[in-house]
Amino acid sequence: MSASPSMSGGAGERTRTVVWFRRDLRVEDNPALAAAARTAGEVVPAYVWAPEEDGPYYPGRVSRWWLSQSLKHLDASLRRLGATRLVTRRSTDTVAALLELVRSTGATHLFFNHLYGSIPPTYISHSCLWLFIYFLGLSVTPTPTWLRFLLFSV
Repeated sequence: MSASPSMSGGAGERTRTVVWFRRDLRVEDNPALAAAARTAGEVVPAYVWAPEEDGPYYPGRVSRWWLSQSLKHLDASLRRLGATRLVTRRSTDTVAALLELVRSTGATHLFFNHLYGSIPPTYISHSCLWLFIYFLGLSVTPTPTWLRFLLFSV
């Protein structure tokens, strides 16, 4: 996914970065997207839908409709910033889907926002992803979104 100058970092060697959207389906106030845009040459925005990983919390019909609309809005917002399409994957294994996306795009970085209050199976699989990516020699940058909450809630 090519990015316009507004979605690419400074001069120098061009890199490719995957920004993994999870529950943060927005471009405004998104630390992972902002960090990727500052440091990466090409930003590949991605969303993996793996509801089976949430166990008994499988989304109902209305939740799935909301997700569909939110992803369409996110895609439109990203396009306005110069990105092409949001890469979406349906999978039963988020870790495998993201590893395949990173491999197929040749990305050297993965940015994502931390999930807080996540249910245990999701948290464990996402922690495994962090380790897999790290051991592949890629840069992994989780961003602490809760800092914004602390800054503005005082």
